[in-house]
Amino acid sequence: MADEPKGTITKTARQYNAAPIPQEVMNKLLAIAADYRKVKNYVYERYGGVKSLEKLYPGYTVQNEMTKTGLRKVLNLPCAYFYLAVFEALADIRNLWDREKSLVGKMARRNKNFSEDDKHYLLFVLSIDAVFRAVLNYETPKLKPKMEKHYQALAVSADTRRLDNYLRRKVRQVHAKLNTDVADRFSVGNDGYRYGDHGIYLSAKERRQRVFIPLTDNNVYSRQLEIKLIPEEGGVVIQAPIEVRVKKHADYTARVGLAMGMTIMLTADNGNTYGEDISRYHREYAEWLRAELTKYQKNVAANPGRKKYFAEKRRRESNLHSYINREINRLLKNEKPCVLYIMKFPAGNKRFGEKNINYALSKWQRGYIRKQLTLKCREHSIELVEVNGKGIADECSNCGKVGKRADGVFSCICGYNAPEKQNTARNAKKRGQKDFDNRHFA
Repeated sequence: MADEPKGTITKTARQYNAAPIPQEVMNKLLAIAADYRKVKNYVYERYGGVKSLEKLYPGYTVQNEMTKTGLRKVLNLPCAYFYLAVFEALADIRNLWDREKSLVGKMARRNKNFSEDDKHYLLFVLSIDAVFRAVLNYETPKLKPKMEKHYQALAVSADTRRLDNYLRRKVRQVHAKLNTDVADRFSVGNDGYRYGDHGIYLSAKERRQRVFIPLTDNNVYSRQLEIKLIPEEGGVVIQAPIEVRVKKHADYTARVGLAMGMTIMLTADNGNTYGEDISRYHREYAEWLRAELTKYQKNVAANPGRKKYFAEKRRRESNLHSYINREINRLLKNEKPCVLYIMKFPAGNKRFGEKNINYALSKWQRGYIRKQLTLKCREHSIELVEVNGKGIADECSNCGKVGKRADGVFSCICGYNAPEKQNTARNAKKRGQKDFDNRHFA
């Protein structure tokens, strides 16, 4: 009997309104969303700078200061929304700083004027929050003895004044001010709602009042929910993160190489293909978006409404994503893999001469495909292995020599001929298994 799988993964459960939301109720929900945005923008403005870095973790200082501002009372926003908006904004600020530190780190590593000692010092400063805060605020870092000793050792071999000034300058260059215009969604804690009467009651801004939303199911969740409003349709989407136990399939034993493409979504090393219609979905979606953009730009002075546009955009995206998920599920069911090998995904910066081709490339759902493939592999205890993609499409999977590609077919002087994506998938499997052997039997 196979071992029971361990662990869980987080998935998003969605609930939908069973009937159109009355305009009066929708207006109350929109008022909450508008105030939720105001709170987030207030936090962005007040705590997004270098002076507030020490307040970002764990965030209770900001929570207390926000309480003292009296903003919640001015907006008359229930605590179930107000403090979630505060901590959501803080999370955004933290993520922004993490991305910017990563960007500055890449700049430092690529700078040819820096010695290895210089780079080591800069990367140390970027990796230790207390030192990073102190440098940006022209302060002396306060560290524990062991960390202080390491910091001083690095500082001795580097021109700290020059490097600290470089760091401050680069941070000023890359640091952005956060702001959100999103006023159609908000989060609510479990003290701000209750389920009942085949629906959900959400706290309103009015004291001791709740608004009722009828739902299409009777599922009940006791966790933080995200409420997304679709006012033009009188609709609401409720999203709840749920823990799902991973599955283990005794018959999932195959090791499968995969290749991704725009014409065919995924090709296995045995030649099986999945998502043969993905190019049609992509093309129709991209052509529709481009046509709508052209139409809007021609009539922008007349201030045309966008409600129908956004409704249709959501419908088309939903159809595309449903197709992608259906084909990934079909792949896992048919191939029964325990390991999937796939080349590292391209950066997506390739450009062609024709604008319509470039536009279609920009709308390619490779990020969504990758995210869903990763999620479903985790859900079914399947290992997803990325392999080096350099030259993988031009290498013959039969003999290893460089072959030719023409009209979707790969051919080699050794006599091997196959669809080029199948050849790529075979190479992904070979490289993945070779790397595995090198790691475990070296």
